Amino acid sequence: MKIWHVGCSSSPQRVDGVNTTVWLVAREQALLGHQVTLLLHSPPDEAAKVLSEEADFKLVHIPANTWRYDLKMLESLLSSDAPDIVHMHSVFVPKQATLAKNIVQRKIPYVITPNGGLDSLRGWAKKIVYSLIAEKCRFYEASAITVVTPKEEKTVRAFAPRYSGIIRWVANPFDTCKLGEQNWKGNVGVKRLVYLGRFDVLHKGIDILLEIARLLPEIEFHLYGTEDSNTKRWLERIRRNCPCNVHFHKPVFGVDKFQVLADASLYIQTSRWEGFPLSIAEAMHLGLPCAVSNVPNFAELFSQHDLGCVLPSNPKEAALQLSKIFEQPDQLVNWSEQAKVFAQKYFQPRTVAMNYLKLYEDINQPSYSVASN
Repeated sequence: MKIWHVGCSSSPQRVDGVNTTVWLVAREQALLGHQVTLLLHSPPDEAAKVLSEEADFKLVHIPANTWRYDLKMLESLLSSDAPDIVHMHSVFVPKQATLAKNIVQRKIPYVITPNGGLDSLRGWAKKIVYSLIAEKCRFYEASAITVVTPKEEKTVRAFAPRYSGIIRWVANPFDTCKLGEQNWKGNVGVKRLVYLGRFDVLHKGIDILLEIARLLPEIEFHLYGTEDSNTKRWLERIRRNCPCNVHFHKPVFGVDKFQVLADASLYIQTSRWEGFPLSIAEAMHLGLPCAVSNVPNFAELFSQHDLGCVLPSNPKEAALQLSKIFEQPDQLVNWSEQAKVFAQKYFQPRTVAMNYLKLYEDINQPSYSVASN
């Protein structure tokens, strides 16, 4: 099968959940014998070239601006090496909307994976206008839409209520090979909570996290990541009044990252919206218990499968719940075991790649078609 993936950066090393997913899925699908191409809007870096050569998939650079890919180069590629299916990752990306129009004209089916982006609170006014102009149309013409948590389907159906194609849950993967033999050490007594990710105050709820920390001076909070340009000034303001039990660190990678997770007492994430964060998946795979906000879609998964602690939205109530957690070591061990089993079942790159391949095959069945809307 000829597969195009659209929506990743030009480097597999960029720290971003969508980017990681695309590169991992492309690698596994290529290793399974399929002809995979990543459509890039900027030239690939050396790490990208090495990975594509190792797994035998193509990197195609077609220059693009905000609204479209270079039309001449795109049409040439579609004429000479048209895919059987195109998989678009993310939402509210105008050049993907124009790409969708081009491939629909050639009767090539495509899949959209929003990755929780429809729940984003950022720029909502502009998104409403853009949705009416282009994004809803792109959704309605998709052959399938995949969600990274079951609850995300409700968001998709609210956004595109007349959509009649396939909606299917496929979890995001992470590179389990990099974990080695590392496991959670069960260091409950040190009361060390960690967060790994961007310091995007609005999206990741860094302000909420600091309010919780302020109420729990006996617990250490260690945040590893990078500043986000959207909320840099906001971050500077709250850091000036940061409680002394909160420590900001540079991002950690590879062995160092997994050591941080293994040594922690609990992983915490207080996001206002999410798809399914890579760091939570990694923590679960190591058996590190997680505490997550009750707003993101993945909180429903945590509640249904008893995977960890779901925190109330109110910081005072969340702080009280966290303080009680450390009085229940048996509960922490139970969450550790449950989460680890879940992660091993759903987050393996090969499993995710094969789930997508099954979806592509279902779409390409002769009897399948998306009803006109």
